[in-house]
Amino acid sequence: MPLVKTYLNGAPISSMPVFVMKASGVREPFDAEKIRKTCERAGASREVARKVAVAVAKKVYDGIPTKRVLELILKELDKQQPYVAARYDLKGAIMRMGPAGFVFEQLVAELLHEFGYQTTVDETVRGACIPHEIDVVARSKDELAAIEAKYHNAPGIFTGAKDALYVWARYLDLQDGAKKRLCPAFNSVWLVTNTKFSSDAAAYADCKGLKLLGWKYPDIRNLRSMLEEKKLYPITVMRTLDPDSLQKLSEAQLMFCKDLVNEGIEDLNRMTGITPKKLRSLQAEAKLICDSG
Repeated sequence: MPLVKTYLNGAPISSMPVFVMKASGVREPFDAEKIRKTCERAGASREVARKVAVAVAKKVYDGIPTKRVLELILKELDKQQPYVAARYDLKGAIMRMGPAGFVFEQLVAELLHEFGYQTTVDETVRGACIPHEIDVVARSKDELAAIEAKYHNAPGIFTGAKDALYVWARYLDLQDGAKKRLCPAFNSVWLVTNTKFSSDAAAYADCKGLKLLGWKYPDIRNLRSMLEEKKLYPITVMRTLDPDSLQKLSEAQLMFCKDLVNEGIEDLNRMTGITPKKLRSLQAEAKLICDSG
């Protein structure tokens, strides 16, 4: 059986075999070294990352849910570097966006805009047979992409082959529509999700040339890495954001930490009704999240 992979001064902390239970029901070995690395990627110092990994390794037990492991990690990071806890919980923050009133399509559009695309959301386009409401249309010098955004607000949910088949069938209708001059000539189609793709969805997409963008898919330049690269953190990552302020920011469509950083306090107060004192505190936290790491 696997051993706990946590080391202190070059020696294992524990030799007890421990497995964690993922949201999908799959068991996998607990790996504290993975925690250390992800803490560092989120901006923690090497010493803080080591302390967090050691502290969590001492509290895990066989069969512990990954959700509970995350709670332990965030609790330890909150003691050391709260802004790192915010960045570490990026996946959870995106899952909290929907209940907070934010639209996943807007996040996808803003992300691609950061990478040089011109983007619009919820654009209705006439295909050869029927009209299609496209979540995101992305334009670059060489690409016109029709993008379907599949959002899930709970872990362990896969975007499957049924979704891939639907997106490809719609793309074919758009291509036929372009031949009849009913719509622009799309030359690319994407399926984007904040969770995972099933193996069948990935196989079908690879066969057809459908672009997939998931939380950790593909291995390079995936949704997580792209958001981290551009430091595009939704405000739902913030550790001190109270429900009332979240609602007011959502109503003002201030989706990202950078929105708080780039606006003046007076403008934010006018848009949200949040007091200047509270806004200065939120802005300081948002700046730490955006600038650190």
